[in-house]
Amino acid sequence: MAVSRYIIHGAGGVGASIGAQLHRSGKETLLIARGRHLEAIQRHGLDYRTPEGAERLHIPAVAHPDGIEFAPGDVAILAMKTQDSLPAIEALSAASSLELPVVCAQNGVHNERLAQRRFRHVLGLAVWIPAAFVEPGVVLNYAPHAPIDAGRVPSGVDDLTVEVVADLSQAGFDVVVRKDVLAWKYAKLITNAVATLDAVCGGRAGLEDLCTRIREEGEACYRAAGIEIPSDEAHRKRMGAAARAMGEIDGSSRTRGSSAQSLQRGLGSIETDYINGEIVWLGRKHGVATPVNESIQLAANELAAHAGSAPLSPDELRSRVAAAESLS
Repeated sequence: MAVSRYIIHGAGGVGASIGAQLHRSGKETLLIARGRHLEAIQRHGLDYRTPEGAERLHIPAVAHPDGIEFAPGDVAILAMKTQDSLPAIEALSAASSLELPVVCAQNGVHNERLAQRRFRHVLGLAVWIPAAFVEPGVVLNYAPHAPIDAGRVPSGVDDLTVEVVADLSQAGFDVVVRKDVLAWKYAKLITNAVATLDAVCGGRAGLEDLCTRIREEGEACYRAAGIEIPSDEAHRKRMGAAARAMGEIDGSSRTRGSSAQSLQRGLGSIETDYINGEIVWLGRKHGVATPVNESIQLAANELAAHAGSAPLSPDELRSRVAAAESLS
């Protein structure tokens, strides 16, 4: 198919960054946003800031899929947090059709499962965009040339994949076609699981042992489930590309990941159930103990439910892990 328009469903940090760069490259783009963020974009445009400068982009934006007249050539890119995916996908399905191609540009692997229940054509993106949604109408992207791995779900490459990859590449991203894109998303999931420590403990200093154990639990669950991921060398190479792509905005570098941003903004929810919680679910399904990821998952949900709570100290988290180990 020929893609004529990209609809970004969830125009927060990552979604707005993808939409902004597609728009700048000449692709027709429509944002779906909500609340004060939507109002700011509609009134003043999107204030999009990168290490290369700041721009005000006047991109059309609506509040809901039912405000869109869908047409052949539309492609929807999902970019909301996983805990918000199901109602978003249901709304998108009700307003469009099962023939609408859907691209999951989100952390974890659960979004693709949800999308495949409603749509026939699903693509997955492993996205390394270090974006921040700081205030309504303002999005910061510290790596406008960030790596993205793309492929059809569950596997393979088709004409749509090739066209989406070409468009994202033209928009400035470092995109690689992957026949096994879910393997790359599973690998990145472990990286995201480690990063949850930034939200739970305010950083990773003094937690090197738990970082290692998060990875070990994830890899053990993958082996038990028969899930293959790229080699350590290949994954480290992609992580290196992501690190090299990052720069500073107004003299500052990005310090908070997406989960830490969720806590900072007091949203009342966090994506951890589908990151560390994915490892915990696999462990329960296949008989693999996951006390570190389970403790982090529970702590993250507690912090999300009680806005303003202080992060856990390393000793407190280790105590929780020890208690979880005694029960397994």
